[in-house]
Amino acid sequence: MQPQQTLLEEEKFSQQEIYGILKNIPNGKAPEYDGIDNIIVKVIFNSFPSLLLDFFNKCLELKCFPDPLKIGLAMLFHKTGKDEHNIKSYRPIPLLPTLGKLIEELLLQRFNFQLKTKKTQHPLQYVFRESLSAEDALLHVTSLLEQARRQEKHAVLISLDISGAFDILQYSSIRDRFASLSLSFPTLAKRFLTH
Repeated sequence: MQPQQTLLEEEKFSQQEIYGILKNIPNGKAPEYDGIDNIIVKVIFNSFPSLLLDFFNKCLELKCFPDPLKIGLAMLFHKTGKDEHNIKSYRPIPLLPTLGKLIEELLLQRFNFQLKTKKTQHPLQYVFRESLSAEDALLHVTSLLEQARRQEKHAVLISLDISGAFDILQYSSIRDRFASLSLSFPTLAKRFLTH
């Protein structure tokens, strides 16, 4: 289900938006640290759809992303073959409250809809795009290299990996970028990015 065409800040979430997200979340995942797993949320929504709808819309109305839904537990998983005494040898996996992840998905769905309809994403952006992945990017690059080889041209590939890029990202830069693109940026989303 696509978000509604009008993307006003005060537009309420719909049951269809919530259903669209819930039908795509897996059942078999372990519950988050709050003990609420995806199956419980689905049962609640199927039995009392207005309960979750009212909760999410109250967050939207109050322009409040509750702090307890942003606080998680970080589990560190050791990367095979890496030095156990080096912190970079561990992959952090955040366990966030299920309801917080659902609000995040609702907001993300609306932003992605805006980006798609306003055509503000570069056509060669593969990350954070629906139905595209790193594998698609690799396929595109290899096809360009193959095309150059067939045409007997030289090709150079430069790849950069910015270590810890997301660790140093300033949330204010995200807000400023959205503002420069004239995208609707609900206060609820701004509050989400404050911590």
